[in-house]
This record gives sequence, structure tokens and C-alpha cells, in this order.
Amino acid sequence: MKRGFLITVVIGLMIAFLLGCGGGGGGVATTGTTSGTTSGTTSGTTSGTTSGTTSGTTSGTTSGSTSGGTGFASAFLSDDGTSRNLSDGFSRVWTSVVKIELKNSTGGSAVLFDNPLGETVDLKVLNNGSVAQFVNLARRSVAFGTYNSLEVTFGRDLMVFPFGSQNGEAAVYASGFNSGTDFSKVTVNLTTPVTVNATNPNVTVQFRLRGWTRTGNQVTPEIGLGTDSNFNSGTLHREWEYEGTISNLAGTAPNRTFTLTDADGSQFRVATSSTTKIFREDGVAGGTLANGIKVKARGAFNPTTSTTVAASIEIDDNVADNHNTEVGGQPLSPDEVTGKFTLVIEEWESELGFPSQDAVEIQTTGTTKYQNAQGQIIDKATAFQLLVGAGADAFVKVKGNYDRANNRITATEVEFENESGLGQDAFAIGTVKSVNRNAKEFTITIQQASGFQFTVGDDLVIKTDANTEFADIFGSPLSETAYYNALQSGIGVASVFAEGEIENGKLKARYADVDTGG
Repeated sequence: MKRGFLITVVIGLMIAFLLGCGGGGGGVATTGTTSGTTSGTTSGTTSGTTSGTTSGTTSGTTSGSTSGGTGFASAFLSDDGTSRNLSDGFSRVWTSVVKIELKNSTGGSAVLFDNPLGETVDLKVLNNGSVAQFVNLARRSVAFGTYNSLEVTFGRDLMVFPFGSQNGEAAVYASGFNSGTDFSKVTVNLTTPVTVNATNPNVTVQFRLRGWTRTGNQVTPEIGLGTDSNFNSGTLHREWEYEGTISNLAGTAPNRTFTLTDADGSQFRVATSSTTKIFREDGVAGGTLANGIKVKARGAFNPTTSTTVAASIEIDDNVADNHNTEVGGQPLSPDEVTGKFTLVIEEWESELGFPSQDAVEIQTTGTTKYQNAQGQIIDKATAFQLLVGAGADAFVKVKGNYDRANNRITATEVEFENESGLGQDAFAIGTVKSVNRNAKEFTITIQQASGFQFTVGDDLVIKTDANTEFADIFGSPLSETAYYNALQSGIGVASVFAEGEIENGKLKARYADVDTGG
């Protein structure tokens, strides 16, 4: 995200649809029917509008589709990285996708994704601030063929977060997209038809948070069709969690492969290695993979092997859940005495809808179960030592019961995931307060920010290095010397936008621009 877009566009959502290395025509969506592409989502949560998915739902293959047989197609979610800005200024957009379907003029269709409860994601996790990143949402059997339209059905509700605010504002998709009471449907007429076959099985629904607009509490999406050259970069595919049943288990430990079939009909190909952590949900030692067992596999898609490479696999204990919410994110401010810590939200799944704030308070009790990254049961003291030592890339998952009125989850389980998890992008806008050129850092007074706990008026140190991209207010590149010269001459006046990750209380910037007011 660069401020050239942020000034005039500030979070938006253009969803570009792409198919492997293929491409297609673009367009702009302004009403219920559009010419381009549209959205999708990920991390397994519901917007609170759950019952009664859209009509015509299929299990994957449908009659009347174009000729070419059937086979598996994978749906991916992404953001092309040019911007994450809704035009009236939002840092987060929580939305829920129910169905993604391709159609042709003869009535044939290919259902790429179908979850009556909806898959929910904070769209900001789909890029790292400058380039697209990818999450594998689904892998389903579809009718191969050529399609000239795309339909995406959303839960009607959204939760948007204004820049500088840690509190969400409830919104809905514009009424022109209504599909029944609880859903909104966007139809995309593709200017160039898209072919899905064994050679081109990967379909990416791309969120460009650039073009969505809001009038009152109604949000209108802008939609287009495009391609992304970064798809084959394995490092840009993000870890995600998949829950389902094992079949077709093959290989010899530690190098195993299996099919994970989820409740929505997706069949993911999963691979393990010597670094995969396999453990039981109940903490009992000796977790072993077998056909027919239910697991949660966390991993990232490998575009070379077309498998999800598992970082960890949790074997279900077949005990009924006693919680209404699961949340994952970066832990902050642990206090062992009170049993509390704060979690900056990155993933969210709840029967009670979207999160109302940027972060949530976690309250542990005497019955809370703690597990380390190896799945071993640990005590409270050890757990809080881990929380105190957690770095910026730490990822902790909490299961518990959400109290929306007090923004608090009473935890039944606290699980420490691998540090190679999603991480947490952050940005800040503020006025230059001081400059330390030798240390390659400077301090701003925060005006707006997201991705960490802050108060407007706080000081924040911005740390730069050889990998930082410097620019002026218009996005034109600057050398490091020119950038720091502008900072030095603009102390107390110049405005800075910086984006990166929080490390040791500082924002380590991947991108930073400066507005000297000249």
C-alpha cells in the first residue's frame, strides 16, 4: 500500500480473477452485474448470517457445463498489492464469502467454492504491503471448460475499521447486490472467457483493496479480471488452517501425503516432512496419522508440487467443542497475575459474527488448557513466559467464549503456533518528530495506524534498512539520502507514511514516503 492511493482511495476492494498463468478482460463493477472479477475469502468464520446459502448450490460438478470432462480446480485468494484502501479511509475490511461459481452462456457452471456458513477474512492479510500473497481456499471437482461469467455470493454484512481507529463499524453490501435477506451476489461478465482444464486448474480471486466505496453504511465493490506473475513464488503463499478427514494416506514417515476432505467438499492434497509437527488435540503423546481420522492441518500451498506443505497437524480428540469463537494473532501485554493478554486479530471464526475491535482481550482461567508449538500440555507459568518472549511474528490461537460487550474472550484453550505463521502487517501515519540518520531510524507522532496497539499522539520509531523502499508523496522513488534529507528539513512539519512489521516496539519499514508540503 502506498500513500499515493491512500490519499484519494483509502481501502477498496477490486477483485481480479485469475487463472494460473492465464488472463482475461477487465472491467468495472458498479451495480449487481459487473464486467471483471470479484471477491473471495479465507479463514473459516461466519458473519453471523449463516442459514440458507444461495440457490443452485452444487457439490462441484454440474450438468450442462462446457465439454472437456471433469477434474480438480483450486481457488486462491489474493490482493495484488497495489493498494489496500477503501476510498473513505479504512484499514481493515472483514467480509464473508459463501460461494464462488463460474458460468457459461449455455447454462453450465463450475462451483469453485461453496460454504453455507461463509468463509471470513480480514482482507489486509492477503498482501505484505507491496506484492500479492496467496491463500488456497478450496480444491473441488468441477466441469472443465470455458466460462464467460463469474458469480460471488457474500454474507451481506461487513465490518470496516477506519484508519486510526481500533473500533469496527458495521456495514452491508449495497442493496443492488441483495440476494435474499442474508446474502449479496456480484455477477461478473468476463470480457474474455476463461478456460479451466488440467493445464490451467488454479483460479485466483484477487482482492485489490482499492476501488470499493461506501455511502452511509452501504459498500459497493469494484471488480476486474487480471493476472499475477508472482503466483509461482512459493514464499508468497501464506499458511492457513484446513480441517477435514484423511484419506489416501501414502508414503513413509516423516514424508507422507494424504487427501484432506473438508465439510464443504474440498479435497486438499497435503504433504508432511521432517519439520511437520504432528500432535493430538488432547495433548496425549504419540499422535499418528491414519485414514479416516479428523485433523486440522496448518500449512502453505507449494506451487511446484501443487500440495499444501503442512507445518503442523493436530489430530482431533473427538470431544465436543465448548466454545463459540476461535481467534489467532499476535499476543501483546501478557500479565500472568491477572491471567490476561491482548491478541491483535489476524484470523477469526465465531458464531457471533465479526470482531468489533482491532484486538481482543484474552482472559484465562483455572481451567484453561495451554499447548506449546509441539502440542505438549504446558502450565500457565510456562505459557505466560512464552507470551512474554513472543516476537512480532508469533502466532497464538485461542479458543473460548466471546463477550462482545466487553470485547473479551474467556479462553478454554491457548495454543502456540509456529513462528512462521501469518505475521502481522502494520502501518503508521504521523508527523516527523526527530531523525537519527546514523541509526537509519526516525520518530513520528502517530496520527493514524493499524496492526498494533497505539493511541493517537504516541511516539513511534520507524526503522529502515537496505530493503526499505523510499518515495515522495506521489510515490516517486527517492534515494535513502534524499529521503532522510527531506525528513531532517521537515521536523515538526513533514508527514510520513510507513508500512512494515512491528519488531521490538519499532516499525521496521518495507515502504516509507514523505510529504514535506512543498
